[in-house]
Parts: sequence; structure tokens; C-alpha cells
Amino acid sequence: MARPREFETEAALDRAMGLFWDLGYEEASLARLLKAMRITRGSFYKAFKDKKAVYFATLDRYDRQVVSSTVAFLGNPENGSGRDRILSLLTKIADMAEADGDRLGCFLCNAMAGKAAQGGEIEHRLQAMAYRLEAAFQKALEDDLPQSDCESARAGETARALLALYFGMRVLGRAGLAGRMARDCVAQADNLIAGITANCAPAPAAD
Repeated sequence: MARPREFETEAALDRAMGLFWDLGYEEASLARLLKAMRITRGSFYKAFKDKKAVYFATLDRYDRQVVSSTVAFLGNPENGSGRDRILSLLTKIADMAEADGDRLGCFLCNAMAGKAAQGGEIEHRLQAMAYRLEAAFQKALEDDLPQSDCESARAGETARALLALYFGMRVLGRAGLAGRMARDCVAQADNLIAGITANCAPAPAAD
């Protein structure tokens, strides 16, 4: 019979994520990681190959917990129109900024700003997560538009702008983004959505 693992993997990964979140990949030494995860070196190497393997595991965990749920929310028509879904998501971030500055921020944003994101497998993994969010914004926009290649192209452009707003709000929130500034970001998102909706509206029928 196999011996039970000496630690709870998910709890240890949550603690590792917290360390990477605070320090970044490069500054999170193995010694700090072992202390944060509350495991021995032997247990570490039994469960994970190296620090990079732990980092990937934390990215996957954040992907499942936050990115996937955000993608699902934006893609679900039961949550309202595409516009309503997008503004609801951004308003939630604004609410956090107004309440406490959203001091935790976004693990994906932090990871993308770190040195480890510059090339290689880590960069590929982070970009894949960002592209999934971009596609989710585009899907929400397209749900409110007539179907055509032109509308799809415009929705793609607007989705990238909305993704930039989303990331910007999370980064600034960690730095103590004021609630008023966050509300202005939501208003700007609404303007972007209104712009594409107006440009893509069917032309009036001729008399």
C-alpha cells in the first residue's frame, strides 16, 4: 500500500501561489518556497520536479479558479447581454477598488510583469491565459452584434482594448487605485462597447 503524502497538495500550492504573488518567480528561492509551503525538501522533490514545476502548478490552479470562471461568466448568456456581462465583471473590480484598493490584484498580471515571462514555456503559458480572456471578451461582444466578418474584426479590436482595461484595473488596484478612477475605467469600457454597437448597427431600411 502506498504511503499517504505528508502534506495537502492544494493547500501547499495556495501558499506557494501567495509567495510567487508577492515576490515573483525569480525572487521566490527554494528555501523561501519550502518555508511558505510548510514542507520538507524531501517531500518537495517527491511531489514536484523543481521550482518551475511548482510555478506551473500554481498558474494552472489560478487558471482553474479565476481565469476559467471569468471566461465562463463572460460566455454565459444567462448573465445578461454581452455588454451587461462585461460591465458587471469590471464593476466588481471597481467595487473591490472602492472597498479596499483591490490590494491582492491579479496573479496573472503579476506573472506577466515578471522577468520569468520573458520567453520560453512560462511566457507561452501566460499568453495562452491572456488570449482566453481576450476571446471571452470578444465572445461577449459578438453576442450583441449581427454576425459578419466585419463585426467579428471590430469585436476583436474592442476585446483587446477591454482586456487592457481589465489588466490595468487589476494592476492599479493593487497599488491602491481609487474607487473614482476605477469607475472612470468602467465608464470608458461602456463607451468602447457603445462605439462598436453603434458602428455595427444595421443600416436603416430605404423608403
